[in-house]
Amino acid sequence: MKPLDEEVMPILNHSDEEWVLILERTLKHPIEDVWAALTQSDQLPAWGPFATDRDLVSTGPVALSHVNHAEENVKRQGEVLTVEAPHLLIFKWGNDILRWELSVSDNNTILILRHRFTDYQMAPSLAAGWTLCLKGLTGILEGKQMPSMAGSNAVLYGWQELHDEYKKLFESEGDR
Repeated sequence: MKPLDEEVMPILNHSDEEWVLILERTLKHPIEDVWAALTQSDQLPAWGPFATDRDLVSTGPVALSHVNHAEENVKRQGEVLTVEAPHLLIFKWGNDILRWELSVSDNNTILILRHRFTDYQMAPSLAAGWTLCLKGLTGILEGKQMPSMAGSNAVLYGWQELHDEYKKLFESEGDR
C-alpha cells in the first residue's frame, strides 16, 4: 500500500537526542470539525491509536488507552500541555510529544502533526501508523464508517508495506 498521491510524505528531522516525524494533510473540512475530531474523547478512538478519559480541551493529565492492542487495557499517562482552540494542541503520550497544528487555506484545513520521540528505530513504525490514522481521520470527517486501522488492526490495512516504504525513505535520506 503506497501513500495516496495527495498525501505529503512524512519528513523525519533530528535534533539533539530527539527525532521529529512530521506529517501534513490538507483536509477538505472546516477547522472546527477537524478540531473536534482531534479533541473530543468520543471521536478519537474512531480514527486514532488511543482513547482518552476526557476531552483534550484543557491542560492537565489525561489517561490514554491503546486501541486494538494485543494486551487489553494498555494505558499510558498523558498530559495536555497546550490548547489554543482551534489551532494548536500539544500533549505528551508516554515520553513522546504530539503537536497538532491546524490552519485554514481557502476552504480547507491544513493539519500538521509533529511527533517528537527518541528512538530512531521507531520512525518507520510511527510514520506507517500515523499515515493509517490520518487516513481514518479523513474518512471519519467525510462521514464514512471507517474501520479502526490502529493497533493490531493496522497490519490488515497495509501497515507493513508502509513501514517498509518509510524505512527505505528514511534510510535513503541518511537521517540515521
